[in-house]
Amino acid sequence: MPDLFDFAESVNQMSTPGAVCAELLSHTEPHGFFIYAIGAVPHPETPYPTRFMVSNWPQSWHAAYYERQFGDRDPTLRAMKGHGRPFSITDLRRGKCGFLPTSGELEMLDFAASIGSPEGFLVPIFRANGYAGFSCLSGGGPDPSPAVRARLQFLLEHAHDRLRTLAAYHDAGGAGPPLTRREIEVLSLSRRGLGDAEIARVSGISVRTVRFHFENARHKLAAHSRTEAIAIAVGRHLLPA
Repeated sequence: MPDLFDFAESVNQMSTPGAVCAELLSHTEPHGFFIYAIGAVPHPETPYPTRFMVSNWPQSWHAAYYERQFGDRDPTLRAMKGHGRPFSITDLRRGKCGFLPTSGELEMLDFAASIGSPEGFLVPIFRANGYAGFSCLSGGGPDPSPAVRARLQFLLEHAHDRLRTLAAYHDAGGAGPPLTRREIEVLSLSRRGLGDAEIARVSGISVRTVRFHFENARHKLAAHSRTEAIAIAVGRHLLPA
């Protein structure tokens, strides 16, 4: 297993989110955690991914999170806000975060388990000027011991801080990740004047999934609105003529 205390120095020298996350996984996979999600805590009125969000959750998870409105009943968000300390999914299920999950909240946890991630470890992160973020891991587990939790918290805090720095660089004009085929498609159709429902019909996907792809594209292009995202994509020659 890689040396824990080399991790902070190593990731601080990395220039891409992919490199940081690969290094993180080299430390966490031996503990049964192969999925990560790291970013800023969403606003309570918009409980979906923020501009700073790095994740390798599979597409099936992202689609379900929007389609089934898990963001409106995500117990991990409630636990991070009310508990304020690192916790595992086992802790959450057992009521150790100050509440017992509702049936709707358990539905989200059960779905994660159904796609291979029954366990998880989440670290709320607080920084200067009221910033609130999080780092979480998911996978087969098991529920981490106190010693493993301390190790994972160290890794997750340092990974979060480096990724946050890289995200700020991206927002200031650094190179960002490429748009997917579906993101290009929804931007192109919107540029032609189609609304969400029409795009959904043409593309064979739901309206909620259309909005999911719009949000992904907007974040990648560091745009504040769909209109701005389309303008940026056109300016960079990312959309078909």
